[in-house]
Amino acid sequence: MKVNCIKKYLQEASSLSEKIPNKNPSLPILNTVLIKTGKNKLHFLSTNLEVGLRVTIPVEIKEEGKIAVPSKVFSNLVSSLQDDNIKLSTSGENLVVITNSSSTTIKGYPVEDFPILPEIKEKKNFSLSVSDFMSGLRSVYYGVSISEMKPELNSVYLNSSEKNPLTFVATDTFRLAEKIIHYNFSDFPNLLIPYRSVVEILRIFENKDGDLKIKIDDNNILLESDNIQFITRLVDSKYIDYKQIIPTDFTNIATVSKKELLNVLKSSAMFCGKLNEIRIKIYKGENFLEFLSNNSELGEHINNIKGDIEGDDLTSVFNYRYLVECLSSIGTEKIIFKFSGEGKPLLVTGLGDSSFKYLISPMKNI
Repeated sequence: MKVNCIKKYLQEASSLSEKIPNKNPSLPILNTVLIKTGKNKLHFLSTNLEVGLRVTIPVEIKEEGKIAVPSKVFSNLVSSLQDDNIKLSTSGENLVVITNSSSTTIKGYPVEDFPILPEIKEKKNFSLSVSDFMSGLRSVYYGVSISEMKPELNSVYLNSSEKNPLTFVATDTFRLAEKIIHYNFSDFPNLLIPYRSVVEILRIFENKDGDLKIKIDDNNILLESDNIQFITRLVDSKYIDYKQIIPTDFTNIATVSKKELLNVLKSSAMFCGKLNEIRIKIYKGENFLEFLSNNSELGEHINNIKGDIEGDDLTSVFNYRYLVECLSSIGTEKIIFKFSGEGKPLLVTGLGDSSFKYLISPMKNI
């Protein structure tokens, strides 16, 4: 293999590829990136057997070939090079990296040991903007269960139909996030994308423009945009019937400023207990919400936030972190808290925006 590369393209491909492999002493080939030529392009393939990534960059090919090298070593080297023009060539089982001011030899691995990436047996194809798909994932992914005991809860759920727009859902049973993106796909299958794969998708396609092509079969999903292809296995399980747990009747409704709410929560957090508990109180006829946090070692903090408040007296305790995490998913300046009663879940939405819903269960016996 002999190719001439531009550093900015090479650096993007190597930095994206290096995050996929996991340190695996028993299978060192999984710690590598496979670099191969093809049709005036240089392809970078990486996998950890759960997900696979292919990044393609334009190059000048002098001689075809392929080689597998440690992904982190290669990425760190490319980042450190000072010259824009970089030459890659193979010498036996080694990769030689040459610039005007440096020459480096990296020991390679047998390319025949590199796993074959899964192929999609195309059954269904869809397309939407990268930014919309990323918005859907980013709005909910933090709500998945960190435990892998129930894989369906350690995943982001996607569904759509001719009558229902594309919907992203995540829950750990203590809170639930739902984001609607206005694309209607009539034959879109119900999907469960594993949390670890979602994190990689958000990293890989961050700040990308254009359209995202989605190809789905029974076991995998392939995401493709410009020069990037990402494939991951899907979770084979059935998702919970989450719609039935979202309340529709409310005893109290409070509309407050998002900016002021963030400030109040920030100051209250300093005095939260070990369970991150924060008490919210509503007083009938008053135009403010009261936030109370108490720490046996630090003291007590009470803060009020003005707003449009409806309903009778109410006191409920919630996890402070759960309240804060949803606010970045709401783009409006006003936040609506919809309480379904003391000791019952709280529904959070943006004023005038029904595309995002966030349900938080209260903390009991505090």
